[in-house]
Amino acid sequence: MPADSSSPTRPANATHPYRRPNGATLSATATPPTPSNNNSARRDTQPKSTRQQFAACGACRMRRVKCDLKDVNPRPGETPMCTNCQERGLKCVDEFANVKAVKLLRRGRRLAQVEQVYGPAAQARADAPCNDAEASQASSSRAPSCIPKLQPEFFGSPFYRRFHIQRPIVDPTEFSARFYESEQGKPESLGVAGSMICMLLVTWAATYGVNEYGVEEPSNGLEGVRERRRRCNEMVREILGLIDKHGLLRKPTWDGVRVLLLIMPLTEDVQTQLERLAMYEATVSQVYTLCSLGSLVKSGQGEFVDALVRARIFWYGHVHEGITSGLRGGRLIFEDDDLSSFQITFPSLGNKQSLIRTSITYSYSYRYATAPIRLSSACRQIHAALTGPKAKRKEDVNERGLKDAWEALSRSWEEFEGLRHVGPVGIIQTEDTERFVNGWQIFIFECHNIIRESLKQRMIEHRRTRDAAFIVDPDVSHEPLLAKLTRLHAIAEGKCQDVAGQIVTLIRRHLGSSFFQYDASLVRDGCFYAGLCLARDSGTEEDIRTCVQALEEMRWAFSKSEERIATLKWAWENRQVDEEERLWSTQVRPDSAPGGDNGYGGMPTVDSLLRTNSDPTAALLRNGGDANGNSARALHRPAALTLVEGATVDAGPLTSVSEGSWHTPSSTSDLAHSHHNSPSAGAAAIMSEKIAPIEATGLMPNYYQPSHSGNMFMEPFADTTGADHFTTDSQFYGHGMATHGMGVGMGMGGHGMQASSAHGSTTLPSFSAPHYDAYYPHSNSSHR
Repeated sequence: MPADSSSPTRPANATHPYRRPNGATLSATATPPTPSNNNSARRDTQPKSTRQQFAACGACRMRRVKCDLKDVNPRPGETPMCTNCQERGLKCVDEFANVKAVKLLRRGRRLAQVEQVYGPAAQARADAPCNDAEASQASSSRAPSCIPKLQPEFFGSPFYRRFHIQRPIVDPTEFSARFYESEQGKPESLGVAGSMICMLLVTWAATYGVNEYGVEEPSNGLEGVRERRRRCNEMVREILGLIDKHGLLRKPTWDGVRVLLLIMPLTEDVQTQLERLAMYEATVSQVYTLCSLGSLVKSGQGEFVDALVRARIFWYGHVHEGITSGLRGGRLIFEDDDLSSFQITFPSLGNKQSLIRTSITYSYSYRYATAPIRLSSACRQIHAALTGPKAKRKEDVNERGLKDAWEALSRSWEEFEGLRHVGPVGIIQTEDTERFVNGWQIFIFECHNIIRESLKQRMIEHRRTRDAAFIVDPDVSHEPLLAKLTRLHAIAEGKCQDVAGQIVTLIRRHLGSSFFQYDASLVRDGCFYAGLCLARDSGTEEDIRTCVQALEEMRWAFSKSEERIATLKWAWENRQVDEEERLWSTQVRPDSAPGGDNGYGGMPTVDSLLRTNSDPTAALLRNGGDANGNSARALHRPAALTLVEGATVDAGPLTSVSEGSWHTPSSTSDLAHSHHNSPSAGAAAIMSEKIAPIEATGLMPNYYQPSHSGNMFMEPFADTTGADHFTTDSQFYGHGMATHGMGVGMGMGGHGMQASSAHGSTTLPSFSAPHYDAYYPHSNSSHR
């Protein structure tokens, strides 16, 4: 019943007690407050209720009893249960857990945005000065990715098939299936590390001029290679930032270790030697840890696919360490016993599983991996017998171990030959099997070349130590050890010559195909060393041209083919000059005919093996140079190489030494022992301040010195520890200069070049030991 106007409890002009007063009521400040106004103001000033609502579990809601699920504090890993469900043995299910999580997530996002915009951290960022490094980092984080997105067509491209043969880290069946799932709206199938693998595949393709679809893009010659290399370095820097951000180096995972293995060969320009060494050893340690602790791969595609994922990573890590650190004397982490222990964990192939496609793929993949694994074991034998730290500390050479290594290399060659009869499997076709076999056979020649150079270095080091001794014990004879080294070096030399001919035949067979275009450093060094070996001794001009053409066809941005081709051409020209010198000396002095340096039975003496005939000054004089600047033959040096000592061009840095090279000579003469005897060895380190002025009477070659000088046949480079006979080769060699008509200072023969001491002369590009040593097989610059 509505109250009348005389009601003491509710006047007629009073507002509703539960209705907020309007502006007119608030503006009437002259009227005295009524009880109803006092009640409304009291309600507005009271704080809101802090009562929180919680939803009971499903069982308590149906029983309509109070649930204490919100007060339960479960242990980590346990499912929370209310007291009622625990007493009655019921399953406690919070039916509104997802709704709560979404609400909490929304509320957390709003609070985070408020803190970011209006919190103290935002004020601190506004007040603090921002340096250039932070600004660049912030801008780079906001900048879009420079790496294109991998496309599904990439996995069916010829490039991926050829790349997979040389870098079989990523299993094509397992990873492509995960990639397709992510493309269908399931990004969790790849994850962060899987997405980085996709980025690395695009980066590797870019180093060959292939886009994200797997299609080859047109090349613009040398300038295009440089631009491609610059762009790839930007991609690598972005991926390295992601590796640091997500902690892949401290969180071993199967995808993470594949990321580290794939990125190592591409970090030459963006990381220092120390950073590459630390990253390489951490990567190998992760491979060892993941495979030895029995961590399982859960791909969801079957037992054999999971086993193949583990096996590929372990095989690649074991083989890679053997053919790099093992072959060149680094520190090894894996052992052959680890390989045997890992093989036991493989699933067995029973008769019931023989018809399953994944088991057949697993069987063929195991057979293809066996041959490189045994070749890696042969490299480890070379490490134990000759190149390893323990072997180098010994004065003597383990001849038995060295012969075992030679036999293992021969068996590996035959084992690879046997793979030609294996049919295609998976994405590998018949032509891919041919490339796989020939590629590893070319690498076997590289192993023979390193054995030869290691023995030669032992001979040089032994002779230098003997000559530098202040006190010589007459009772101790060093000749037996030197004779042993000479004999082993002769055996290694013969093996290199035999294999080099077969290598040139293999190279000539694949010229014009994609064999060299998509090489990922497997055959690069072998082709180069084969060319040097043939250019030094028995090779023909056609053989050298074949090796040069193979290097020219390589598309990899990090192959450095230009410098290697220049070195091969120089070695061939140097050999031609030496042959003319020997012919000229035979005609002038019959007693200096070939064979004068041979011992009994025509065997070369130790001195003839160790001394060099590559003195640039003597070569100029013996080639018929005169004071008028005319010469019988012009000797052109290649352009100055851009390689620097310690630079690495492949997967991981060596761990043999910390000085940046396998051998650190103590004197200049030590480096100058053999430039002609082995072009792959380091060139003579020439010192310009040690050269004596060449007098006018000194233009006569050393062969015409008087008989009372003590030696009728003066060697241009005597085997001595002094550096008095050396001069910088930049004084005598130029590149791209006219062959005649140039002024020559101090009456020296021109050969199309002028001496740096001449009036108005120009400093010519140097071709000294730091440049040439980059190709020395024991240097850190030759790493895979």
